[in-house]
Amino acid sequence: MLQHVSTAKIYASMNNDAALFTSLITMAILISACGNLISSTSTRLIRVVDICRSFCERAKIEKDKSELDQIFTQLEKVGPRIKLLETTLTMFYIAISCFAMTTLFMSLDQIISPDLSLLTLGSGIIGVLILPFASILLVIERQFTMKSIWQEIDYVNRTFRKEY
Repeated sequence: MLQHVSTAKIYASMNNDAALFTSLITMAILISACGNLISSTSTRLIRVVDICRSFCERAKIEKDKSELDQIFTQLEKVGPRIKLLETTLTMFYIAISCFAMTTLFMSLDQIISPDLSLLTLGSGIIGVLILPFASILLVIERQFTMKSIWQEIDYVNRTFRKEY
């Protein structure tokens, strides 16, 4: 009977180690996914900032009132896009921090006596909840982009089409 109990403990320990390893791999995948989202969002932010700068440069030299109105209309739409992308990046960075803390708490929980399961669970849940909200902000930013593009297409059609 004593031999059977120690075998059960060994299997329980192996299952616990496998569960820990699986959880750590999951955190690594989530951190990697956030890193990819940060990279693509940073690229979008750089592109929007470049667009903003080009509109500002055009506004400095443009003399035609209708063109200036169009530039200012576009600049008004770029500001919210920049704010959305900055907020989204911040959320992705917070999510990575939460996943890193979850990994730390999981590891520490194996070597220290206080139970860290609430901290582990809490930081993991916060990280996971942030991802869909940040993704929604990216969808909203994309809608701003499309509205701006359609407005610019309408302007070009109204202004230059009558010349043909």
